[in-house]
Amino acid sequence: MVKIGIIGAGYMGSMHATVYSQLPDAKVVGIADIRGEKAKSLATKVKALPYSDPQQLLEREDITTIDICLPTFLHKEFVIKAAEKGKDVICEKPIALDIEDANEMIEACKKHRVRFMVAQVIRFWAEYKFLKEIYDRKKYGELITLSCRRLSSLPTWGWQDWILDSNKSGGALIDLHIHDTDFICYLMGKKPKKIYSKSINKERPYSHVYTTFTFDNDIIITAEGGWDYPANFPFEMSYLAKFEKAVVEFNSRNTPSLTVYEVTGKVDKPTFEKVKAEGIGGNIDDLGGYFYELRYFVDHVIHNKPFTVVTPEDARNSLAIVLKEKESADKGCEIIL
Repeated sequence: MVKIGIIGAGYMGSMHATVYSQLPDAKVVGIADIRGEKAKSLATKVKALPYSDPQQLLEREDITTIDICLPTFLHKEFVIKAAEKGKDVICEKPIALDIEDANEMIEACKKHRVRFMVAQVIRFWAEYKFLKEIYDRKKYGELITLSCRRLSSLPTWGWQDWILDSNKSGGALIDLHIHDTDFICYLMGKKPKKIYSKSINKERPYSHVYTTFTFDNDIIITAEGGWDYPANFPFEMSYLAKFEKAVVEFNSRNTPSLTVYEVTGKVDKPTFEKVKAEGIGGNIDDLGGYFYELRYFVDHVIHNKPFTVVTPEDARNSLAIVLKEKESADKGCEIIL
């Protein structure tokens, strides 16, 4: 049994706690948040002890794993504190706001010999796993083009509006768009050779970006990410992948969400198991990739298996690519990697 302490009782903390409650080999035994009422509310739901001081949770010897669901600018501090206490760590994405911090976090976990995973959840999302599998197997031939989108209303739900402060979140570029940048690099198994990125909201820089990635053999992949839409705009994550023998279309707003249009004329609509999210709210009605991500994490901790789907170095490298996108947008030119 993995005994878990969650630091951060906001939306993601609630999501993770709900997942753990459905895993037979995991038990949340403590919830910490400087907002004592938040910690108490979530702890009551999962029958854990609440803490208004995260350090008190870190001091508990029976807790072997710390799940960090804090604002990005606090990731480094608490990953290192958890590592120093000998706790295995899973931390919400992005790993950090700069490469130096990411490297310090990775090195601290290596030094103290604890497991460390960054929650790049899209790698575990069913529709994206499907795309990765057919790409690797070349089920429909070679990939010709791919476009990804991730769009949201303005995220005004964060604690003290930290998400809207680019110094704390990195803006939509680092907080939201990194999902697609990370998946694209994971899909291709390499980094792009060229990047051209444009910030398309002058009033709120990095709240809406559009990037063109050029890979070997001049494969072009585009990704758009933005959270500058009206409050009533429904969240969307989507992709359109054109292969030699089929086009694969995914849109989270559709039911079913995925359609494969084969050149033979066959149309396939694969469906995936849904694990319901009760009492979470927000823009996701099932636990989706969060369930499979945390199940993977717990299984690999219990059986002492290395993380292969996503490593801390993968998360750091994806951050490095996003920072190159920022450089491209700032300079208004293509960046050669």
